[in-house]
Amino acid sequence: MSGEARARDAAARAPDAAPRAEVALGCRVLAAAGLDDYVWGHLSLRDGDGRGAWMKAAGIAFDEVTADDVLLIGWDGDVLDGEGPRHQEWPIHTEALLARPATQAVVHAHPPHAIALAAAGREPQPISHVGGVFAAGIGRYEGWAGLIDTRERGAELAAALGDHRAALMVGHGIVSAGASVGLAVTAAVMLEQACELQLLADTAGGIARPLSREQALAQYVHAQADAHLEGAWRRMARAVAAA
Repeated sequence: MSGEARARDAAARAPDAAPRAEVALGCRVLAAAGLDDYVWGHLSLRDGDGRGAWMKAAGIAFDEVTADDVLLIGWDGDVLDGEGPRHQEWPIHTEALLARPATQAVVHAHPPHAIALAAAGREPQPISHVGGVFAAGIGRYEGWAGLIDTRERGAELAAALGDHRAALMVGHGIVSAGASVGLAVTAAVMLEQACELQLLADTAGGIARPLSREQALAQYVHAQADAHLEGAWRRMARAVAAA
C-alpha cells in the first residue's frame, strides 16, 4: 500500500478509532483482572451509528488485543469493518444490545469461581462490597452450556440476563452488561471476586449471619451505584495504561 493509500485508509478509519481503542482497553483490563481464558472470551461496544457492535477478533487473548484487532460486527453477524475472524458467539452481544437499548457494552468470559458457584446451583451473596453490587440479584442461564452461536440462543441468554448487571451461564461462564465498557468490564470483574469470596467463606464454615435481600439492598446501597464501579474501572484502566 502506498503512503497516499495508507493516509486515505487512516482518514477513513479515524471516526472509529475511539470505539476500537475503548474495546482494546477493556480487553486488557479483563486480562489484568484474571478473566482471560486462552483466546476465548470477548467484549463488545455498541456502534454509535447503529450498525452493530465493535468486538474483539477471534484467535487472540484479552491481553493481546489492540485497536487493530477490533471488528465491527453487524446485527446479522457480518464483519462490516476490520480484519480477522469474528467470534462464533457474536449473538451474545448483538442480542443483548438489541434487548437492552440503554446498554452500550457486553462482556462474556469464563471466570473459574463464577463457573464453580453456578455449577453448585448458587449465586454470590452480599458479604462484601463486591457482592453488594449484585444485592438485587443476577440472572441465571441454564438453557445451553455450549456455544451461544445462534441468534435464538443469544435471545434466550439476553432474556435470562434481563435488566441485571450480569448473569451466570451454568456450565459455561458469565455475561455482564452496562452503559459503558467500564461498567460492563467492572461488573464482570466484581462478579468473579464475589464468587471467589463466597467459595472462600464456604471453606471457613459458611456465612454465619446472612443478610436478607432487603438488608443487603439497604446496607450496600453505595455498591449498587454506577459510581462505585466507575471508580474501580478508572483504577484498573490506569494500571493497564501504566503497564
